[in-house]
Amino acid sequence: MRFFKTGIGQYGHGDKFLGLPVPAVRSLLKPFKGKLGLSDFASLLDSPWHEIRLATLLLMVDAANTMLTAKDLPGLQMIVELYDRRLERANNWDLVDLSAYNIMGAYWQCAKTPAEERRRFLKAWADSGNLWRERAAIVSTNAMIRLGSLDETFWLAEYFIGHPHDLMHKATGWMLREAGKKNPDALRAFLAKFHKRLPRTALRYAIERMEPKERAAWMAR
Repeated sequence: MRFFKTGIGQYGHGDKFLGLPVPAVRSLLKPFKGKLGLSDFASLLDSPWHEIRLATLLLMVDAANTMLTAKDLPGLQMIVELYDRRLERANNWDLVDLSAYNIMGAYWQCAKTPAEERRRFLKAWADSGNLWRERAAIVSTNAMIRLGSLDETFWLAEYFIGHPHDLMHKATGWMLREAGKKNPDALRAFLAKFHKRLPRTALRYAIERMEPKERAAWMAR
């Protein structure tokens, strides 16, 4: 509970934990894969227990991947609609990080969603004022990074550059680092323009895979 910041005034305040690590949750899911539907997911997301919401989101990811393989676009559309509607129940960083880019990536890949449509969707999350929707927006861009498109990541990294919350600094730096794995020069170009405004935590995460000498140079700048 300390790790997930459940104290008064902290981002996880009020959450309840069974104390199960993620591998244990994953192992318990095996009998349920492919056997639950949208109404089950919707009901389980109401659980007060963190691990049950985690299990539900992991089952939704599994369902989305199965639908992607089957090219079941209507099914994926319904998964995404439920995810969007109930995203506030993914109310901690681990719940967002283990679900957002997998679910959205499966849908975008199956639907061949145009960049303009993806941006409208992500901007709605980015403008929501809800920390978990905001984090989901930037983390979802990892799906496009894996497909070789970095534009959404750099766009949202700039968009969130003045965000006050440390969890957004970490998520932004993480996605910049992932983008840098695909195109180091594109990351350097972004940093050259924004390094003075980028939160220090975000910068530290973004340059994590660089050589020590280059990391030190960016931090010094």
